[in-house]
Amino acid sequence: MCSAASTYPDSREDRMENLHKVVVVLLPVSLVLLVFGWIFGVVSALARSVRLLAASASYFLSCSLFTLSGLCIYISYSQRAMEEFQRMVSPEDLAHVEVSYGWSCALAWLSHGLEVSCGLLLLLAARLVHLKEHQDLGVTVAMT
Repeated sequence: MCSAASTYPDSREDRMENLHKVVVVLLPVSLVLLVFGWIFGVVSALARSVRLLAASASYFLSCSLFTLSGLCIYISYSQRAMEEFQRMVSPEDLAHVEVSYGWSCALAWLSHGLEVSCGLLLLLAARLVHLKEHQDLGVTVAMT
């Protein structure tokens, strides 16, 4: 264990470690769920099934909540890590430090936005398929 880390209470260190573990697991799992959602969305679009399209839309919207929670935890973890860093470093040395969340956070936000967009577009597709089925049914009934 680091000597600098041992100066802080175990509860704070444990919280930081737990947040780190959650971030390391949650965001990659979100990506895997997104890939499965993409496959499920393509299959449901090819089948033109209202129920499958609606289920795919619900899946994407649920994944977007999963990604959003991962982002919130990531930002919280980064903020706490910066607070710990500020406690360990002198203010003079801290003046030379620039803080940014980086490309990974930007891609996670992009992923969240795309998941919501895909979910809404799949809901729209389900609605359009539903309307087309009822329109075709009306034409069939009128012809008989």
